[in-house]
Amino acid sequence: MTEVPGAGAKVDGAGAVGGVVGARAKVGRPTMNDVARAAGVSQSTVSFVLNDRRDIPVAAETRERILEAARSLGYRLNRRAQELRLSRSTTLGVVSYGVASHPFAGAMLAGMQSAARAAGHVCMVIDVEGHDGDEAVADLLDRGVTGVVHASAGTGPVTVNRELGETRELFVGCWPTAGGTGEGTVLPDDREGGRRAAAHLLDLGHRDLAFLGGPADDFAAGEREAGLDDALREAGADPSRVVRLHGDYGSRSGYRLAQEVFDAGRPTALICGNDQMALGALLALHERGLRVPDDVSIVGYDDQEALADAIHPALTTVRLPHREMGLRAAELLMKDPAGVPHAEMVDCPLVVRESTARPR
Repeated sequence: MTEVPGAGAKVDGAGAVGGVVGARAKVGRPTMNDVARAAGVSQSTVSFVLNDRRDIPVAAETRERILEAARSLGYRLNRRAQELRLSRSTTLGVVSYGVASHPFAGAMLAGMQSAARAAGHVCMVIDVEGHDGDEAVADLLDRGVTGVVHASAGTGPVTVNRELGETRELFVGCWPTAGGTGEGTVLPDDREGGRRAAAHLLDLGHRDLAFLGGPADDFAAGEREAGLDDALREAGADPSRVVRLHGDYGSRSGYRLAQEVFDAGRPTALICGNDQMALGALLALHERGLRVPDDVSIVGYDDQEALADAIHPALTTVRLPHREMGLRAAELLMKDPAGVPHAEMVDCPLVVRESTARPR
């Protein structure tokens, strides 16, 4: 058999990939030597390909043959052995503050895992909802993670007291309380999202607006309301004319606040703190015999899966980019620290559906 370091290699019948079926009968976990024999190359060439050593030139045809042999044999790279050999970890630690159990913020974890997998890493997640994250950080450090991401379902500060030493640390959807450290934060651009929601209604011709926001002391609610004011000033409208009430992000809260608003007047559009509140407002308007969007337009926030596009009429809303935030945080953690921004804002796009229209 001739060793094949590149294109133009020769493979005998016994070593061809097509002959892998017989090799599968071998008892035990397949080794790199098994892959090398099946692909007709040296073990070192297999190592270069499976460890993604792009600095070592291997012909594309040879690379594909090695990968096909590995797939056919069911070979899996021993990451722990690789870490010991290279003296570096391929595991990202994630401290989840309610993200893992959140109905739709879990997309943040999916984004992190996607970025990690693309770089040959894996994520180890510990959820600490309602608890201090220091113990979770200690557990992750004991396992030699390459870095720690603190991820929160609700935008706000988290308490971090443990010093990480040489281990890198980033925050997504949150930031450390006073005195905390960390390379940077990844946050949704809620202010711009709030501006887009209001600008959409203003562009349609609405001027009699009501804002049904989240809790008055909530960071995201404040940012979205600030965005509303930005849009009003840009349109030459008076921010003081907008009715403003605050709730708790629940559908019952949206229902109650909408009833309160329409008991006092008749706005042509509602800007709601999130999709749940928009759903509650929609039910309140239906009870009053008002049609959406013919009589009143409604805009939500979050673009919550299985809600925003499932209700009737489908909800115009601003998408909270959980997956993109997680993806970006993991990318930054694996990037040269010198290139990590102190704070990065992720775009919150407007998703226009059927719940908004020009006022009659």
